[in-house]
Amino acid sequence: MGNIGQPKITFYIKFVIAYKVIQYQKRYNITPRAAWLKLTNHKAFKQLMLEHFKNKAYTQHWVNNILESIDVRRTFYKNHIREIIEQFPSLKIYTAKEYKDYLAKIKARKTMGLGSLRNTIKRVRKS
Repeated sequence: MGNIGQPKITFYIKFVIAYKVIQYQKRYNITPRAAWLKLTNHKAFKQLMLEHFKNKAYTQHWVNNILESIDVRRTFYKNHIREIIEQFPSLKIYTAKEYKDYLAKIKARKTMGLGSLRNTIKRVRKS
């Protein structure tokens, strides 16, 4: 027996939506709803919605509906996006400088301890 109700969307789609809304919110200093409406103007938004609605029948109808009407976007935010954003309360959005420092810290961790010696040992082949 299958599950009853609306098909669930993937974690990846939820994460991308939450990440971009929070990123726009912090970058432009706007509300989450305004950030969602700004995200709907992005050129890749249609592909994101196609992925979101892929489990539903008449996928193209749902995507066209959300692309054409501002009222549908607002209702979609109210019913879905607010809940998705609340699932990621501690999501950290890095600026370019913070991300560069973060990568440097990860690289520094790899050069510590006994595991770092493994790459420096060169073995001579016996013929």
